[in-house]
Amino acid sequence: MTETFHSRIPTLSETELRGYLQHREAYKAEAVAAALAELLRRGCAVSDEDRRRIEGELEQRDTDRRAREGRWLLPLLGPVPAHRRPRLHLLTAAILVLGLGSALVIQRTAAVQPPNPLGYEPEDTKRYLRQLEMVGGKANVVAVQFRQWFEGLWQGPQLATTVAALTGVLAAGFWLVASHGLSSLESQAAENPPRNPSRPRG
Repeated sequence: MTETFHSRIPTLSETELRGYLQHREAYKAEAVAAALAELLRRGCAVSDEDRRRIEGELEQRDTDRRAREGRWLLPLLGPVPAHRRPRLHLLTAAILVLGLGSALVIQRTAAVQPPNPLGYEPEDTKRYLRQLEMVGGKANVVAVQFRQWFEGLWQGPQLATTVAALTGVLAAGFWLVASHGLSSLESQAAENPPRNPSRPRG
């Protein structure tokens, strides 16, 4: 998608490119920046004042975007920057401990499903599967098998494996998203350090 966008910009007319600048609120920052760069590359007239104003607006957009990305982390990680990354590690570890601990408890307490008195599962017989295929085709057979497999994930000892797998996915997802947001907060703090209070004049 990005490659298509960048290949399209050089094909636009000057009027179309200037439309990006004039109505920049309606376009993504990347599109406006690419249109401005293309106009400058062609040698089209863009005043220094307009260029600085547009670049300033795009920079402010990027700053606001990064601030929004990390803002949801503040209640979780606290207001002190030095404490945020250790707390992120602690929260991720807590997710793993709670999830894997729950899976272990489930594994030790889950009752094994007793075998069918017939000695086999009627749903697994070739006759049953053939009847399903006659009624709804192979798609019906696949749908029934998938439903049986999915229901089995939430029963007996298999539930412990399901909980452990979901815990790993949840912990990894939280770590990736929170790390990205925290990096945005850290980069914003580096670009806008707190100002030292002015010293009283002697």
